Amino acid sequence: MSGWGRFWVKMHHSRTGEVVVAVCDEELLGKRIVTDNGLEIKVDNSFYGGVLVEGENVIRYIEQATIVNLLGDRIVGMLMNKGLIREGSASRVGGIMHVQMFY
Repeated sequence: MSGWGRFWVKMHHSRTGEVVVAVCDEELLGKRIVTDNGLEIKVDNSFYGGVLVEGENVIRYIEQATIVNLLGDRIVGMLMNKGLIREGSASRVGGIMHVQMFY
């Protein structure tokens, strides 16, 4: 296992040609996240639960995307470390780092 751990990755293809890649830290799938204002979000298998990918191998999926949705401190931290996203682009959802990117 890599130092970054594993990530769930799912690719979605829209009718308009967009390729949405959703990635979350392995341990988040199926969890419920409660935001500061009490909103509850489920990290759902239908959106994130595609394939389980080891560490930096996730980048090959992200490179195919026109829209990327990242959820998790490890995935966001890894991509910041690699210089693929800026630190200021992340927000926190229920204390967990989240990034959406559009290409």
